[in-house]
Amino acid sequence: MELGDITIRRAVSSDAATIATLHTASWRDAYAALLDPTYLAGPIEDERRALWSDRLEHPDPRRTTLLAETADATALGFGCVYRDLDPAWGSLIDNLHVDPQRRGQRIGSHLMEAVARCVETNAELSGIHLWVFEANEAALRFYIRLGGEVVERSASQVPTSRGRTILRVFWPDIAVLAACPGQVERRGA
Repeated sequence: MELGDITIRRAVSSDAATIATLHTASWRDAYAALLDPTYLAGPIEDERRALWSDRLEHPDPRRTTLLAETADATALGFGCVYRDLDPAWGSLIDNLHVDPQRRGQRIGSHLMEAVARCVETNAELSGIHLWVFEANEAALRFYIRLGGEVVERSASQVPTSRGRTILRVFWPDIAVLAACPGQVERRGA
């Protein structure tokens, strides 16, 4: 798949089931050792479907959900961001998930760029951040490669996570993240 074959567009209410399916598959893959296996085996599907149906049917002016897909509308991944959510940290990337079978194809990098551009053009506050499980080493490496810095540790509030450690990853300058996916080099690295 060529990167030019990927379309990233704003999600609409009819995309709720597709996004819920991507979200479920991603969590089942990435969080198999982090979240309660009983939850991942069943309730997650209905929960994600309800969440995304509600979010996409009831727009929040601060929230944008983007869907990455192929020319034939095969869903590849999605990102969800809340603009200007925190006065200290700026906008929040609430979700960034790629189909587990498509990871490693730079889809996540392009979603991050698209999310950052969306925020850059519409946000009043500088900065963008997200939370990632400390044990999700692949995702953490990905965010650091894109120039994010770990600035805080906390305990997850996701009920099935059993309070596992999460890290706040922060980009003080959204423009850097929006400029060139996968090409950010950390100073001093």
